[in-house]
Amino acid sequence: MTNKPYHHRSLQLVATLWLLVCGAAFLVYSLANPIAEWDMLAYAASAEAIDGTAPEEIHKRVYAELKEHATATEYEAITSANSYRKTMYEDAQAFNEQLPYYKIRIAFITLVKTLRDLGVNIYDAGHYVAALAFILSLLLLWASVRGHIHPVFQLALPLAFYKYTRDLEVLQQILADSLSSVWVVLICIAYLRESRWLLPLIAFSVFIRVDLAVFSGLMLLMLFATGDRKNIIKLFVCGVVLVASFLFIQNWAGSYGWKTLYYFAIISDMLATHPTEYSQIGFTFNEYLNSLVDTSRWISPMFGVSAAFSFMILLIWMFAKLGEYNKRVSRISIVCALYIAAHYLIFPQLYLRFFVSQNMMIFAGFSILLTHYWHVYLSDRRNDVREPGKKVTESELSDEKLGSTQNQ
Repeated sequence: MTNKPYHHRSLQLVATLWLLVCGAAFLVYSLANPIAEWDMLAYAASAEAIDGTAPEEIHKRVYAELKEHATATEYEAITSANSYRKTMYEDAQAFNEQLPYYKIRIAFITLVKTLRDLGVNIYDAGHYVAALAFILSLLLLWASVRGHIHPVFQLALPLAFYKYTRDLEVLQQILADSLSSVWVVLICIAYLRESRWLLPLIAFSVFIRVDLAVFSGLMLLMLFATGDRKNIIKLFVCGVVLVASFLFIQNWAGSYGWKTLYYFAIISDMLATHPTEYSQIGFTFNEYLNSLVDTSRWISPMFGVSAAFSFMILLIWMFAKLGEYNKRVSRISIVCALYIAAHYLIFPQLYLRFFVSQNMMIFAGFSILLTHYWHVYLSDRRNDVREPGKKVTESELSDEKLGSTQNQ
C-alpha cells in the first residue's frame, strides 16, 4: 500500500475503530436485552433431545426453565397468547411434534447443547450463540473486503447491518439464522479468495440450515458456468455430498417435508398443532399464489434497497470492463440476490433474519464496485491534468488504474 495518502490511513483507522466499537456495542446491547419468543422453547427442547431424554421430561423441563428465565409477562404471552401456544403448553405430544422443524438446524442445537453441558442456562446459551454468530458474520465480512472498500463505505457497514437486523431485533432472539449468516459469509470469502475450502463449505452447508441447499446449489451452478470445465468432477462430487447430507439430516430429524412445512407456516398461519395428522394435507396452486400475494404486503423496504443495489451490480457486471476480483464480487452478489428470490418462491416469508449475510454481501459488493470506479475516475482526472497535450498510452493508463485500486 505504497503512496497511500495520509488521510486515507487516518480514515481507515477511524473505520476500524468504528467497526469494532459498533460490533461490541451491538453484542452488549443484544445480550443485555434478550427477546423471548416461542421458538426459543423448540430450540431448547431440540438441544435437550440430542441425548435421548424422554419427550415428556423435555417438555416439563423447558417450560420450567422458561418460567425462571423470562418475565411474568413474557411467560404469559408464550404459554397462552393464542390457541397454538396454549396447546404447546398443555400437550407434550403436540409440542414434541414441532421439534423436527428445529432439529434440522444441527449445528445450532449442538452448540447450545454443548454450552448447556458446561453449566450455562439453556436459554442464555441460545442467546450467546446467536448474538456472537451474527456479530462474527459482520466482522468477518468487513475484514475480508476492507482492502477493497473506501473507508467511508466501511463506516456505513454497521449502519446497514443495523437495518438488516431490524434495529438489532434479530440479535436479541435465539435463532439458528445466526450460524447461517456466518456460514454464508465464509462461502463468499472462500469464493472471492479462490480458496480450496469453498467446495467443502458448500457441501456441508445444510448442517447449518437445510435451506442453504438452495444457496449452495446456485453457487455450484455459477461455478460450473464460469469455471474451468476440468473441475466438473469436483463440482459433481460436491453436489452429491450436498444432496446426501440434505437427505441424511431430513431423515435424522424426522422432517415432515416441504409440503407439510408450507401448510403449517403459510396455509394454516402457524396454527396447526399436530403435523403427523395433517402431513398429507395438500393445497392448490391458487392457494400458493394467494400466499405469495398475501405475504408480499409485509416485505421490508430493506429488500427494495438490496434489489436496487443488485440491479446496479448486474448492470456494471454486464457492461463494464472488470478485473477478475470485481467480476467475482459481482457474481457472488447476484447469487445472493437470486437466493433471496428463490427462497421467497419456495417459502414466501421474507423475514430479514433469513438473509442478513446475503443482504450485507450485496451492500458490500456495491460498495466495492463503487470504490473501484471512483478510483478509476480519479485516475482519469489525474492523467488528464498530469501533462497537458501528452497522450497517455492504454497500457500506462491500465497500470495506473490497477495500482490505484490496489493501493486503496
